Amino acid sequence: MMALLRAPSVSKLQVASFLYHQEKLNVLVEPDVHDIFARIPGFGFVQTFYSQDTSKLHERVDFVACLGGDGVILHASNLFRGAVPPVVSFNLGSLGFLTSHNFEDFRQDLQQVVHGKVFDVLNEVVVDRGSNPYISKLECYEHDRLITKVQGDGVIVATPTGSTAYSTAAGGSMDSAPLGEQ
Repeated sequence: MMALLRAPSVSKLQVASFLYHQEKLNVLVEPDVHDIFARIPGFGFVQTFYSQDTSKLHERVDFVACLGGDGVILHASNLFRGAVPPVVSFNLGSLGFLTSHNFEDFRQDLQQVVHGKVFDVLNEVVVDRGSNPYISKLECYEHDRLITKVQGDGVIVATPTGSTAYSTAAGGSMDSAPLGEQ
């Protein structure tokens, strides 16, 4: 199993050391970051990849640990030409729409990622009227309990992250995920 980290800092050194020494994982970083890690005593275990060939990077990385803000997550996703592996994002103090984990809990959170059960989730589900020109009448249930009745073009059931594009397309604002869950 391999994790990808971005730039070295005290927090990233802690995560790299934890993943390698405690969880027995290989740690992979970007080439320019690897040069810095290589000069730090005790971090010779950190590996890298060739930046010009990232076509198979998704086959080497089981998950990405991002420490920082949303920009770090976007940067990490751009490293992969194939499928992007799961991303675990840790907030380092600034506002982040996608950084849902507190850094103080990184050990427990990463142990859950490494040793926990894997399950699939959906970001959103859209039920719409399709090419039908008439208004739709929908009833939304959770098990046998009626949640709401809707008349319109359709209904969207989404996570706070999944609903952002729909909200902004309709003229709404962007909320951080914790605000949207309340």
